[in-house]
Amino acid sequence: MPIAAFALVLAAAVLHAVWNLAAKRAAGNLGVFWLGLCLAGLLLAPFAVLAEPSGRDAAGLPYLLATAAIHTVYFSLLAAAYRRGQISVVYPLARGTGVAGTALVAWAFLGESLSAAGAAGILAVCAGTLLLGAGARGDARSALLAFLVGLTITGYSAVDKLGVRHFSPVIYVAGLAAGTAVLLAPYVLLARRRECLDAWRRRKGQSLWVGLGSVGTYLLVLWAFQQAPASYVVAVRESSVVLATLLGVVVLKEPMTWRKGVSVAAIAVGVVLIKVA
Repeated sequence: MPIAAFALVLAAAVLHAVWNLAAKRAAGNLGVFWLGLCLAGLLLAPFAVLAEPSGRDAAGLPYLLATAAIHTVYFSLLAAAYRRGQISVVYPLARGTGVAGTALVAWAFLGESLSAAGAAGILAVCAGTLLLGAGARGDARSALLAFLVGLTITGYSAVDKLGVRHFSPVIYVAGLAAGTAVLLAPYVLLARRRECLDAWRRRKGQSLWVGLGSVGTYLLVLWAFQQAPASYVVAVRESSVVLATLLGVVVLKEPMTWRKGVSVAAIAVGVVLIKVA
C-alpha cells in the first residue's frame, strides 16, 4: 500500500473516531447528522463548482445516486444505534462488519487480489474489532443496528470505489453530502422534527463538526481509493477503533478490559501487515 494512501487513511481514521464521539455525545440525534450534511454540502459547493471540468463524468451519476441512497440508510441506522447503544459496542461491530464485507465484495466483484500479508492483516483487523464489540456491554438491538450499519459500509465502499473513477473526490463528496441531505429531509422533517429543532437551536456547532468530520473523512478516503485497493483502505481505517476505544475510556469513562487490550493489539498488528503488503 503506497505511503501517501496510508497517511491519508490514518488521518481519516482519527477524524472519523472524533466525529463519531461527537455524534454519540449528541445521543444519536438524527437532526444533528442532517443539519451537518446540509452545512457541509453548502460549504463544499463552491469548490465543486470551481473544480476542473475533467473531474465530471455523467457516466458516474448512477454511482452518486446509489451512494446517496446508501448513506441515507447508513446515517439513519447509525443515529438509531447511538440512541440506544454504547460507542464501544456500535463502533467496533459496525466497522468490523464493514471491513469483512468490503474485502469479500472487492475480491468477488471488483477483481482485487490480496497478498498473504494483506489477507492476514484484514483478518487481524476484523478479529480485533469483532472481539472488542462482542465483549462490550449493550443490548441486542444496538448490536443488530451496528451490524446493519456495517452492511451499508460494505455497500457504499464498493459503489464509491467505482464512482470515484468518474468524478474528482471533491465533486463526489459534495454530491454525496447534498444528495444524502435531500433524501433524508422528508423523514427527518416529518418524523424527527424535534431533533431538527434541537439541532438548530442548541447544536449548530456540533452539527457542523459532525457534518464536516464525516465528509472530510470520506474525502480523504476517496483520495486513498484512487491510490490503493478498497479492501486495504477500509481495513486501515479500522485503526480508528483504537482511538475510539481510548476516547471511550478517557472521555466517556468506560473501563479498559483485557478484551479491549487484546483487540487493540490485533488491530495494530493488522494495520502494520496491510502497510507492508
